[in-house]
Amino acid sequence: MNSYVFAALVAAEKPLTPENVRPGWIAMVTVLALVVATYFLARSFLKHSRKAQEPWEGEDPTD
Repeated sequence: MNSYVFAALVAAEKPLTPENVRPGWIAMVTVLALVVATYFLARSFLKHSRKAQEPWEGEDPTD
């Protein structure tokens, strides 16, 4: 029995309705991981953008 037949048999037993379909832990963990990754990307971006605004060595900062 391949996975498609197995999935069809499982789906035939219990129809999907709004009452028995709920978001799971995997979705919550995925969203939290994306939030953490976005935080570190934003922090890195701000660090590099501040560094890019600094003048080069030997350059006059008032130019």
